Order: sequence, then structure tokens, then C-alpha cells
Amino acid sequence: ISINVGGFKKKMRSNTLLRFPETRLGKLLSCHSKESILELCDDYDDTKNEFYFDRNPELFPYVLHFYNTGKLHVMGELCVFSFSQEIEYWGINEFFIDSCCSYSYHGRKMEPDQEKWEEQSDQESTTSSFDEILAFYNDASKFDRQPFGNVRRQLWLALDNPGYSVLSRIFSVLSIVVVLGSIVTMCLNSLPDFQIVDSNGNPEEDPRFEIVEHFGIAWFTFELVARFAVAPDFLKFFKHALNLIDLMSILPFYITLIVNLVVESSPTLANLGRVAQVLRLMRIFRILKLARHSTGLRSLGATLKYSYREVGLLLLYLSVGISIFSVVAYTIEKEDNEGLATIPACWWWATVSMTTVGYGDVVPGSTAGKLTASACILAGILVVVLPITLIFNKFSHFYRRQKQLESAMRSCDFGDGMKEVPSVNLRDYYAYKVKSLMASLTNM
Repeated sequence: ISINVGGFKKKMRSNTLLRFPETRLGKLLSCHSKESILELCDDYDDTKNEFYFDRNPELFPYVLHFYNTGKLHVMGELCVFSFSQEIEYWGINEFFIDSCCSYSYHGRKMEPDQEKWEEQSDQESTTSSFDEILAFYNDASKFDRQPFGNVRRQLWLALDNPGYSVLSRIFSVLSIVVVLGSIVTMCLNSLPDFQIVDSNGNPEEDPRFEIVEHFGIAWFTFELVARFAVAPDFLKFFKHALNLIDLMSILPFYITLIVNLVVESSPTLANLGRVAQVLRLMRIFRILKLARHSTGLRSLGATLKYSYREVGLLLLYLSVGISIFSVVAYTIEKEDNEGLATIPACWWWATVSMTTVGYGDVVPGSTAGKLTASACILAGILVVVLPITLIFNKFSHFYRRQKQLESAMRSCDFGDGMKEVPSVNLRDYYAYKVKSLMASLTNM
């Protein structure tokens, strides 16, 4: 018989089709009227004995291969959903897919984004980076309308983009040294050998550490003021997360200074001194200033920001497991173990066990309690591992995007023109934007 599939013509032997009589082509051989034939095909030419099917001609060779070999093979570039609909039309079951293609086919069908994560991540990275590059050039162009625009733009590039020039590298190294020195000073100040007590028995800071602290505050203040002075948009300056971190790193010092002055002028407000002690401990957050000079830390922050669903899922799994195992441990150990005599105490034990920390301060003593602890530990390992892959994939995506953005920023020179135009696939970018627009319209 002659088969015409969307213009692709092929003659097939009847005995080949009869090997699979339940398929669409196999059923054609049992038809004895034109009406029954047209129920299986789109058109029929009785003069040529040709059956016409209005289907995709590019997928029909896979159907031919099935009739000849009895096995289906799926190429990697095919859309699994389109292929599934096609073989369903021809009456071919999916269990005929050969073992070499079966695992990949069903994996792509169940999780289509998992198979091509690297390719899609690179495309999304290019698209997102292109948006950020456009915002970067938009900010840089604002200096053209401002006094001393060229000088301020060069200073802005040097202060906000580590690695842009020799000046920016020197500034970045100095900032890192001051941050680390401030953290080390705070840690050393907590040691008994360096603690000083005044005549009233109140602790005082070592004068040497105080000098280092004041120098660090002066440097951080100068750094923040300098960035603010050369910012392209003053209103949007503190909307940036890194600038807020810079502000929070110096606020505790100035608030502490004001509180101490108030306490000295009014002894009745002596309780405010405790507030000053708490604010002094907030100096540890200066370590977050290293995010400005570290691609990995910025990528980690973006990962946590956009992985709230995965993190929430992880916390949900842990809370469910902790609730179940704490109650089981309480029921088993409450009479013989003082450490597990209350449910809140069992919560602590279950949290330590499920997160695989294992302090060992509270342990079950009975056999049933040890079996419960074993199940709790194994469940904790499984619960923690499940969302890790998703979070790691997002971290890899943001890290590549950040590296691409930094490379594009370093390649620009607004004084003499760009050294190198960033490589961007505009077709993929346009398709991504149109897809986002259609999705938003559909939601509306």
C-alpha cells in the first residue's frame, strides 16, 4: 500500500504492517469500505490506492523504523511531548521504546527542565545579564548630563566595580584589609588578656583596639560618602543591598556614641548603656561588606533570595520530621530519661539529630529509643539532600550570570569607546521577553 504523510510518500508491504495489527496502519488492512478507511486516515485515493495522513512528515521515519524493527528510538533533539502525541496517533504504545532511549525519554517527560538545565541556565544567564548590562549603561549615561560627569563616572566605576582598573583593585584590597582588621580586633577584644577594667569596675576597650576601630569607622564612612557622592542616582542609592550593608556597618558606632553621650548627661538613663553594648556586637555584620568584593558571596545572596520556595520546602520537611520524632521519642523515653522528659526537650534532640549535628548532650537509652533515633537520622539525611540539587543549580546559574556581568562591565571604557561588545544572542533575548509578556497577559 502507498502511504502519504504530509507529502512524504512511502510504499509499505502488507506483511510488515500485519506484525502490529492494533496500530493505525495495521487496522487499514482490515477495512473493506471507503467510509471505514476515512475513519483512520484524512484522505484516500482509490485510483492510486494511496492513503493520505495530515501529520508531521519529519516524525514519520520513526514510525517506519518501528514497523521494520519493532523498536522505537527517540533522538535527543526531539520534543518528547510532540513525539508522544505522534506515536499515540499511530497507535503505538510507549513500551516499544528501546531500553537505550527509555530512561532519557521518560526522564525528560516527567522533568523536562532537568535534562537541559545547563543549556537553559546559560540562556537565562545571558538574558538576565543583558538586562543588568542595560541598567548599567543606563546609569553610566546619566553622568553625561551632570557637572564633572566624566570624572564622577570614572570614580563611580572604580568604587563600585572591583577589578575595573588598577585604582579599583587597590581600593578593593584596602577595603578588604580594613574589614578583616576590624573583625580580628573585635575578636581579640573579647579575650581576657586584653580586657581593661576602670576604677568603677566597668569594662573598657583597649586603647590600641580603639584606635583600630576608629580608623575602620573613618574608612567605612569615607567609603560610603564617596560612593554616595559619585552615585548616578541619589534617590536609588540606598535601594541597593550592598549600600545598605555599608550603612549598617557604621550605624552601630554612631548610635553607640550618641547613647553614651545621653547616658553621661543624664544618669537616670543608665539602662541605655546596655543598648550600647548590644549595638557594639553588631559590628560583626561588617563581614557582609566582603560581598562587594566577592562574586561568590553575591551569588549566594541572590540564590537565597530566589530560592525561598526551596528553602521553605526544606524547613517544612524538617519541621514535620522534628514534630513526629520528638513526640515518638517523648512517648518512649519520658519515664526513664530525664533529658527527654518533655516535648520541647525532645524537639531540641530531634532538631540536632535530623540536621546531623549530633551534639550527644541528650541520647535515648532504650532499644526502641535508639531505633527511633536511627530512623530520625536517616530521615534527616534524606530531607536535607532533596532540595540541595535545586539550590545548587540556582547558585551555579547566578554565579555564571554574575561573572558574565562583571566581564561586560570591565570590558567597557566610556572615555575611548567600548573595548569589547558583550556577546548576547538577541534572538533568544527577544523570545524570552515575548514569552514573559504573553505569560503576564495570560495571568491577567
